[in-house]
Amino acid sequence: MISKDLKYFFITLVFLCIIGFSVTIYTTNQNILTYGSPIFMIFYGISGYSPALAALITIKIFSSNYSFINFIKNITNIRKSFKEYFYVLIVTLILWTIPFIVVEFHRGKSILLNEPLISLVWITPIMIFGGGLEEIGWRGYLLPKLLKKYSDFTSSLIVGSIWSLWHLPLWFVVGTPQQGTNFIPFTLTCIASSFILTYIYTETNSIWLCILFHALDNACSYVFKYDVGMHIVVSIATCTAGFFIFYFSKKYIRLKSI
Repeated sequence: MISKDLKYFFITLVFLCIIGFSVTIYTTNQNILTYGSPIFMIFYGISGYSPALAALITIKIFSSNYSFINFIKNITNIRKSFKEYFYVLIVTLILWTIPFIVVEFHRGKSILLNEPLISLVWITPIMIFGGGLEEIGWRGYLLPKLLKKYSDFTSSLIVGSIWSLWHLPLWFVVGTPQQGTNFIPFTLTCIASSFILTYIYTETNSIWLCILFHALDNACSYVFKYDVGMHIVVSIATCTAGFFIFYFSKKYIRLKSI
């Protein structure tokens, strides 16, 4: 039985998405607004920040002020160990090296990067607001609710599937990066990241580190030549790698000192 607060979260999420996506889909297809224009970005932001807004509104209504404040502190607490930050960086780079390995195996003489790796230093902070804050809703709110009932593996699959479906309307907004790409490989890459994000959250209990991973993951799409969702074969390899990292991390890696 789904709890009252979780129902409220999903209702709020859907409501915000309907407002944001209905306007952006209609206006861009009718040439009323263009992708990136100021008015467009207002409605784009409503849908883009809907997971975070839905989580914050739900927690504010259904939890105590103390719990709400602690939730905010979890989001903004960047004082983490070097090991935790290093893990987030390394696993992201591993995921984004998979497409290069697959392409290199088939073609040879492939190029790994479009931009210097150092570019991640200034692209990642931008991507905190360009996707990273979704984690307030996905891993900050939804994942802990699911973990009370399901295993890490099942919870990762559920959140990853919902996360990918939430992106689906972007394929109908004219001008988005998603147009011209395949949704199925994208879904597989979401599930790959979902496994890793589940480990990061369960191991560190940090929403901030999940935000950082998501932002770094998005930033890599501008730096690496081959995208993790470029082809079904690549995305299957990426998803497999994501599960392997999840399994290996749970068994052999401890980010928190006991």
